[in-house]
Amino acid sequence: MKTDSEAAAGLIGLVAKHAGLLLRHALDKAGETPLFVNALDSRTLSPVAYDPDHVNREALLASPASQQRWQKLLCGLTRLTGDPAYEERALAVNRFLLDSQTDDGGLLLWGGHTAYNVENRSIEYAGDKSKVHELKFHYPDYELMWRADPEGTRRYIEAMWNAHILDWSRLDFNRHGPYGTPPGRLWEHEYKGGDVFFWGRGLTFVNAGSDLYYAAAMLAKLSGEKAPLAWSKRLARRYVETRQPGIGISGYQFSQSANSWCNGPAVKGDRAQYQLAPLIPEGHAVYEGTLFKPRPVVQRCMLAIGEQAGEVAECFIRWACEEIAAWGKIAYRRSDNSFVPMLTDGYPIEGLSLDRDGYFGPKGRVFGAIPAGPDFFWMYAAGYRHSRDPFLWEMAKSIADGMGAGDIGQPSGGGVRTWEQREDNADYRLLYGLLELYKATDDRRFLSYARQTGEQLLTKVADNGAFVSEERILTDDPLPLALLHLAEALQDRPGNVPLTWK
Repeated sequence: MKTDSEAAAGLIGLVAKHAGLLLRHALDKAGETPLFVNALDSRTLSPVAYDPDHVNREALLASPASQQRWQKLLCGLTRLTGDPAYEERALAVNRFLLDSQTDDGGLLLWGGHTAYNVENRSIEYAGDKSKVHELKFHYPDYELMWRADPEGTRRYIEAMWNAHILDWSRLDFNRHGPYGTPPGRLWEHEYKGGDVFFWGRGLTFVNAGSDLYYAAAMLAKLSGEKAPLAWSKRLARRYVETRQPGIGISGYQFSQSANSWCNGPAVKGDRAQYQLAPLIPEGHAVYEGTLFKPRPVVQRCMLAIGEQAGEVAECFIRWACEEIAAWGKIAYRRSDNSFVPMLTDGYPIEGLSLDRDGYFGPKGRVFGAIPAGPDFFWMYAAGYRHSRDPFLWEMAKSIADGMGAGDIGQPSGGGVRTWEQREDNADYRLLYGLLELYKATDDRRFLSYARQTGEQLLTKVADNGAFVSEERILTDDPLPLALLHLAEALQDRPGNVPLTWK
């Protein structure tokens, strides 16, 4: 059996070979940009259409906002191999974007509904959307961006907040930020706060909100300025303020929109009030923001903010750990390893059948349980590492057992630790979860289980050395980066591969 050092060297070699294929074949063939297409054909290594951002499914696109794992992979390879060429490619992408792919205010032309068309050599926007900026769970690598162009990074983050925030006094915002928005007062605005679930002009989805507060927190860390972090905390806290006393589950949004289409353009308003409220007994607040919609990546993002920004951002870790503990205590069902769909006041809606068409599905759709899979295992393992809360450990333990993966035992090492993950359901998120438990306990059995899971995942490597997904080589495939994190741990070289939480 190979030593950990030998196994790490093998993983780095595999990942470097995969990266080499992408560097040669996914790079913009016209040579006019340093961008990479989103996917290659696994057999011919020719660029193929792949659209992660709802722009144009038929076009050859480069979507750098959705290639953040690829950029982190390149940086990690440089640090583990000593070859600066990898990271330089990632820096070149960011220099190009910040220099030539922004509006006049510095807002990047990328993200949801926007990409670079490699064949037409121009920015392409989604045909069914206006020309807007959108980030949803993208979480750009701002530290890399800052190394490429500090002033451009500052302009971008400030332009993003300027375009998306509609009312700074209560932080009403929209997921879509218009390009060409005139510059405003930014951090100099007055914040008043006030009640949540107000009627606003935007849709304050946390998938977009978390990208906003993450960006501001990172600007504060990188620049040393205090104001962006203050606004980051205010925005994150808006979601915390939606929690019901004694329950503790946050809403997916903290406002209501009178302009949302409930069932086509003829009926507008809060879509949950239209479609769900008539089916739920009186006494329960039924808004879009009071539906339990667990998103582990948001909680891991908050943990990452606290980890990267340090003590001044400790509240992000506390809020995330409170949140996921509430999910476990109120909504988790151990018998089938699932979360019960419910309102955020704890009222269950499992089995509820829709009696009309609308945003939440067609008439007849029945709300079913939410499986607690690898994404939740990773989240609870990360939560335990940051909090040492024994309940979060028990949640990770229960989920691992519910997936048939094994028994992680107790934090102190008591009990039996076993790991029986099968190849047919190995998942890169399980690997990350195991690495979190290893960091939390320093028990090398978890590192051994992570290595075992990584080896099971190598079945996705093709004969040419590329990682293949459905006959495509995806530029932003999450698996190579996960294996690089594993190699880093096997070599005991923490901090070399950029932190990731998606």
